[in-house]
Amino acid sequence: MYRTFLLFGLSFLLTTQHLSSQEIEGPDTLITLNEFEIIDIHYKKIPYQVNKLEKRGIDEIAVQDVGDFLRSVPNVSGIRKGGNSIDPVVRGLKYSQLNVQLNNGQKIEGGCPNRMDPATAHIDIDDLLEIEIIKGPYALRYGPNFGGVINMKTIKPSYAPEFEVNVSALMGYESNWNGMKEHISVTGGNKNIYFHLSGNYKNYGNYKDGRGETVKSSYKRYNYTAQLGVSPVRNHSFIFSYDRSYGRDVLYPALPMDERTDDTHLLSLDYAGKISNTINSLRAKFYHSDVNHLMDNKYRPFSDTVVAISDIHAINYGYRAEAGINTGKCQLFFGTDFENIYKNGDRTKYFILQPTLPVKNEMLWEDAHIQNFGFFAEHDKSFKSLDLVTAIRLDLNMASSGDMIWKNMGGEAVFQNSDVDSKYTNFSISTGGTYHFSKKLSLSLAIGRGVRSPDMTERYIILLPIGYDKYDYLGNPKLKPEANNEIDLTLKYYSDKAGRLQANIFYSYITDYISGVHIPESEIKPQTKGVLGVKEFQNIGNVWLTGFELTYAIPSEHKLGIVASVSYTMGINPSATKYIIENNEVVGQVEVKNDPLPEIPPMEGSISALYRFCKGKFVPRISVRMVNPQNKISESFYEEKTPGFVLADFSFVYNLNKYLSIDGGVKNMFNKAYYEHLNRRIIGSTENLYEQGRVWYISLRFKV
Repeated sequence: MYRTFLLFGLSFLLTTQHLSSQEIEGPDTLITLNEFEIIDIHYKKIPYQVNKLEKRGIDEIAVQDVGDFLRSVPNVSGIRKGGNSIDPVVRGLKYSQLNVQLNNGQKIEGGCPNRMDPATAHIDIDDLLEIEIIKGPYALRYGPNFGGVINMKTIKPSYAPEFEVNVSALMGYESNWNGMKEHISVTGGNKNIYFHLSGNYKNYGNYKDGRGETVKSSYKRYNYTAQLGVSPVRNHSFIFSYDRSYGRDVLYPALPMDERTDDTHLLSLDYAGKISNTINSLRAKFYHSDVNHLMDNKYRPFSDTVVAISDIHAINYGYRAEAGINTGKCQLFFGTDFENIYKNGDRTKYFILQPTLPVKNEMLWEDAHIQNFGFFAEHDKSFKSLDLVTAIRLDLNMASSGDMIWKNMGGEAVFQNSDVDSKYTNFSISTGGTYHFSKKLSLSLAIGRGVRSPDMTERYIILLPIGYDKYDYLGNPKLKPEANNEIDLTLKYYSDKAGRLQANIFYSYITDYISGVHIPESEIKPQTKGVLGVKEFQNIGNVWLTGFELTYAIPSEHKLGIVASVSYTMGINPSATKYIIENNEVVGQVEVKNDPLPEIPPMEGSISALYRFCKGKFVPRISVRMVNPQNKISESFYEEKTPGFVLADFSFVYNLNKYLSIDGGVKNMFNKAYYEHLNRRIIGSTENLYEQGRVWYISLRFKV
């Protein structure tokens, strides 16, 4: 609590230096929207699906992290393994099938083999200005794009003609978790030098699900951010950013280990400029991400037998440079980017009940590297009633590592692979158009092919149970790249009176699909107790996904606001292999025709209604989410059916004045006991990981 008084005290002290609260137009100005709605924005020219989540929505909804918030978008879901750090899934695609980045290009490589710390987990949600979700393999300017782009944009220092300082602070509480969060942000400067400073602190306990059962999910996270912007001459600016974040004692009941510490450094230097009306955009970014991730099983029941500690170091650095040329009705973007991923780490086991045995060291990654050089171009052209967008991309991908070795207690290698180098040249292309029947009605068609090279886990992981099923997984350095061939058809209608309606259908055909294939024990034996065997990552053939999204919203000018959506994704593997298990061993296999792909969420819909009282000073909102049972499950991955559920939430925002506001509400009003289809099971059991029960929350926000 003393931190809270310190934050607000500092805010009031800085208020005396505040010169103006008026928003000034200029380079990188922050635009505050009056209202927030989770809908597909009515882009007139872009022929594919784009969702934007603005800061207003982040402030009003009690969410733990970025991944939790993303689940509010149609056809976007997430894999829960603990109290936070939900791993996003877009239209059934996940992990490196998605291009997750920070501020238009910065990449972050997590440390955990089980992805307890995906890229979204290293960014505090209260530092975000907006999140942009681009669905499909169409946007090729921001790195290799296989299934979609998630672009997290943080608050940036803003330009002002005269020196000013702006301060915002937050204190929030959530029941059930018995959790507190605190945030402070200071932004200021003038037209030549401007800055932004922020800090966050979160301390949450275990939560109770709707059955009243305690889920071990407590965690502590805190970070601070410093940014400095300089505009030495007109139309040219530089911004240097540094973010230092910490994770402490983060529990993951669905994983074999917990996060003991996570220390992350994020550095970037951004340049933005304009030379003339023709060369109207020049942008460059240089970045460095450094993650030190320490995990152990010390709080698990079996730690009195074996204590295991994993220490992972992951580095990601690179650049992105782009130029934009305007020739009237045409806009051309072209540029290059580079990404280097480095990963090194091991796991040390201490045998408590057998002190005479030596300490065992298991290498998880041995100085593994992946480098990707990219070259891209995008051409936009407008006609009277037609807008066309075409993009191409060329990627040169190279990977190497130390020998993949797994040794037994005697130091003898039970597995070794020295053939670990690979090189690929990938070509991606997309094109699409939007035809405007009128100012209100348009139809868009997008076609694209996005190619991605195998990631660090798929290439180099060594015998760890990282999948949904109970197998040790083995990397394969000779995997071929996956290719996603997708088509989107979108109908958009907008009327000032009737509102905004958008309907989309998509079909995705993936070639050289990467999945796990069982390896006989005569070739390699599993190394984890209780697993069924070993699966090696292989290209198993072709699969397809299809689905739709439908959204409707009343115009935001009305006092009454309604937003409704429904979405669905289905994925099929035409020919899958199911392994027959007897006495916890693989004894045979059968072919399964048209087996649903694993970890695909069911159909769901939502509706949200609000009313703006007192000229928008008091805005209550009620939301209902309806999720179907998931009966289309993968036989080959031993998935289980999950029941449907209906949830109701209530929230409100009350703006006392232009400096102070209160928001709060209750999530899961009726204390429903439920779990998402993508939630992992609690480790060492068949128990599902349930979501939170009823949660009351309230936040006090101050800004000048």
